[in-house]
Amino acid sequence: MEENQQGQDVSQEINKLLEASPKKKKKGKLKWILIGVLVLVLLFIAKNVLFPAKPMGTMVSVQALTKGDIQEKISLSGPVSGTDAQQVTSGLHAKVTEILVKEGDKVEKGQVLARLDKTDVNTALEAAKTQLDLAKANKTEAEKNLRLEYEKNQTILKNAELDFQRKSSLYSTGDIPQSDYEAAESALKDAKATMANYKVIKGAVQVPDTYDLQIKTAEQELEKAESKVSDADLVSPIAGTITRVNIKVGEFADTPTENKYDFTVENLDQLELSIAVSEYNIGKVHLGQKATITADILGGESLEGVVSSISPTGEEKNANTSERVIPIKVQITGDKKGLLSGITAKADLLLSEAKDVYVVPISAVMTGEDGSNKMAFVVNGTVHFVPVTTGVTSDVSMEVKPVKEDSAFKEGSNYILSPDASLTEGSPVTVDPTAQGSQSVSPEEAGVVVQTG
Repeated sequence: MEENQQGQDVSQEINKLLEASPKKKKKGKLKWILIGVLVLVLLFIAKNVLFPAKPMGTMVSVQALTKGDIQEKISLSGPVSGTDAQQVTSGLHAKVTEILVKEGDKVEKGQVLARLDKTDVNTALEAAKTQLDLAKANKTEAEKNLRLEYEKNQTILKNAELDFQRKSSLYSTGDIPQSDYEAAESALKDAKATMANYKVIKGAVQVPDTYDLQIKTAEQELEKAESKVSDADLVSPIAGTITRVNIKVGEFADTPTENKYDFTVENLDQLELSIAVSEYNIGKVHLGQKATITADILGGESLEGVVSSISPTGEEKNANTSERVIPIKVQITGDKKGLLSGITAKADLLLSEAKDVYVVPISAVMTGEDGSNKMAFVVNGTVHFVPVTTGVTSDVSMEVKPVKEDSAFKEGSNYILSPDASLTEGSPVTVDPTAQGSQSVSPEEAGVVVQTG
């Protein structure tokens, strides 16, 4: 019916042309014009019969399936610091008399950073030395007196032994009364009891342990006094760079400005980044894992790093969530390129990667209620779904491969970038040639028929 209507329309146009023709034209010329028009009509009708226009379907944006590389990363920020940082302060309540370094100075281990007023500590040191000397002198004097006493009692014991032997002999013959014998016996017992109270080692009588205890206590007090004298010179515990000076001349060393440490010394030859990884991602992090370091100070450049330590315990992320985080260290390798300790930098940790695989936008993969995935391809102007499995996933893209071989899933095939849930297998679609991301496709793939004539 549609073809007949088209023929009638053409006939009407021919009649108009004939009526408008000058009467003087020859009949032969009109005949050939009429034949030409009839041929065009026949061609137009044949075209519509043999190649009917396809119905217009849902407008979609497509992209050609291609291979590439993909990486899954997590990005976290944290402070940069030296791999070895030491805080230097003094427990000595003494004023600073001299500061020998400034921020940025390189120092060696044991180098003096500042000197304190030693008046009080030197006085305490002399008093401790005197106390120790007194304790030792007391022991020496006690040893001397005890030795004399011991020797005296030794003589008493010997005399008592001789007297008891003599009186025992006389008592046995009846030359002395029993009372004299018992008196000699009692004197010997007393002498032996007195000698038993002495502690003798290798023939030398020993004074009580209290004297040694007094000496030990005095020695400990002297060590403390000497330590305080040493504390009067603040020294660097490591070789590195002075990154903070929080003390001034005239201030007490044990109460620096804002209650901070007097000095901070860091090994800036090797920097590291301190970051906290969510408990949900820590299972993907391991020692030696690669990281890319960026910071505003680098001016668009990046540095390489590796995970150098992972804490064995987690900690609270913040008071507003129950999520836990695990502290890790990322050691920055190679040239630092102007990176400074104390600033904030970002680390992109490479969790996984795949090379030369099919990569598509995340939006191109449809996930069913059962968790299965599929992609929608445009084949001859209609939708064809291909079940797929996914692999490495980045923020915007993912690796895909077909569950089983499918001719539609091949490099260069056009897939729908964001398939609508209403699309079904075989649904007619029209490719939007102006949409961003769409690729040039044939009319058959796009579902579009170009009208001519």
